[in-house]
Amino acid sequence: MRRMFFIGVSTSQSSIQTIFPKWASLAGIRDAELVGIDIPIGAGPEIYRSRVSAILGDTEADGGLVTTHKVDVFRHAGDLFAELDDDAAALGEISCIVRREGQLHGSTPDVLTTGLAFNALIAERPFRGNVLIMGAGGAGSALAVNLSREHPAAQVTLTDISAARLDHVRQLTPARVELVGNADDHDRLLSAMPSGSVIVNATGMGKDRPGSPISHAAVFPSGSIAWDLNYRGELMFLQQARRQGIQAVDGWECFLHGWSQTMSRVYGFSLTAELSAAMRREAESVRAATS
Repeated sequence: MRRMFFIGVSTSQSSIQTIFPKWASLAGIRDAELVGIDIPIGAGPEIYRSRVSAILGDTEADGGLVTTHKVDVFRHAGDLFAELDDDAAALGEISCIVRREGQLHGSTPDVLTTGLAFNALIAERPFRGNVLIMGAGGAGSALAVNLSREHPAAQVTLTDISAARLDHVRQLTPARVELVGNADDHDRLLSAMPSGSVIVNATGMGKDRPGSPISHAAVFPSGSIAWDLNYRGELMFLQQARRQGIQAVDGWECFLHGWSQTMSRVYGFSLTAELSAAMRREAESVRAATS
């Protein structure tokens, strides 16, 4: 088998379980197998080390994709990797694991994939408006870095509950960083955002954890876009936006780009425009059938 692992919180519920074999077939990968590894949020360091060590020791493994636990995999198992790409080392996260000749190579395509998904949201290129990113974990910080590279005129605010995390991210992006403690802090920041802003939920709330980073009293700026980086779960943040007539966009684009880019690295195939279009069509058909 050519085994690919999926490290997350509730991997069996992901649409990738149905999409993966279709994409593998399109890419010409025979005997491809996707194996989910569920790790609860807040697991101990030994859990991450044991799961990554298992991939390292599996002679049929080609690699894996990491969702919620990107930062913890880097923090607790980063020394098991023979090589990390520049973004993984700088951001302190690993979202793509490639196994070759008994060694692990880690990378974070998130800077690329969140940028591709962001560009699908906006008409203005480069974007010169305001962006509020709630959550400076793996995807949130990767998006902030992408915006600093591709949309340097954008006014970006990045929040987190961890002062240490914000201190780290401050070295990577010129974004304004804000330490928050609760939903009221996010409500305050949201109220100060101008019309037409992009408001991003990168906290994981609404999928891996219940709730929303804002309260029900929060008011979105007019003409704004509410974007949740997740595509499944209760997605309360998007429900709150829709009640106010705000454009609400889920993380489906992030999902498509994240998985296609990572699969191409794990299995070593070229992600051509033609193949990307075919993979998107297959994924859309699966989503339509299950919605």
